[in-house]
Amino acid sequence: MTWNYVYTGTPIALKKKVNETNFGSGLATRLTCIPLPSTHFEMMDLDEEVDEESDTRLLEWAKKLDKTKGELSIKRIVRTMYDWTARRMADAKDNESKADEMLLKRCAYHGINYSAPFIMMRHWGELHQEGEYWCGEFETDDIDDKLAELIVNIQFACQRHYFGALAEKYFDDKLRDASANRRHRQRTIEEYNKLPEEFSVDDVARIFQINIYTARTRVRRLLEDDAIEKCGEYVENKTCKHRYKKKAILVF
Repeated sequence: MTWNYVYTGTPIALKKKVNETNFGSGLATRLTCIPLPSTHFEMMDLDEEVDEESDTRLLEWAKKLDKTKGELSIKRIVRTMYDWTARRMADAKDNESKADEMLLKRCAYHGINYSAPFIMMRHWGELHQEGEYWCGEFETDDIDDKLAELIVNIQFACQRHYFGALAEKYFDDKLRDASANRRHRQRTIEEYNKLPEEFSVDDVARIFQINIYTARTRVRRLLEDDAIEKCGEYVENKTCKHRYKKKAILVF
């Protein structure tokens, strides 16, 4: 499914679409949101004449682009976008910013998609007409790369402008939730980590100051979870007992 929707609105209207409740849905990184500069109470120049030539030119290009077929060679631009993303990811790593990492993930798509029509227009002379369609092959160049980089820089800056604070809060909340969940399960892990590499049921009872029956239950549970295994036997007070050893890292 492809959904292209262009509209103007206010930051309040945008918040109805993207907010703290639904930020993790991925919609934010799929949007291209450009803030309008303040007018500072200044009026635009009154334009009483209609630029029919400009309107006609736009209409002609729309019709031409709609009649193209084939595959646009974008390998060079993909590499440019890849390298740009790698540099920004390195910045995000240095800044320890999960928020920037998230906001960066789809920026390259915007750089490629929005530059494509203008790249076609620049290289139109290299196309030829087959029936009612235009087709042909050409290589992109430095100017095309710079256009894609300009667009991707704008996209990333706008992502930060509108969604940076939401992204930071999103990851702060995830970290807090994960920390809370760890606290609920940490005692089991801590007790397992306190056990020596090899131990007996008696060791479990002594280390955790529990009775022997409870110690046997814990050892049996660890055996069933495949976290430990039997590694030997010994005789104490004419009773044969087992020794166990750890074989895994406990995660719950």
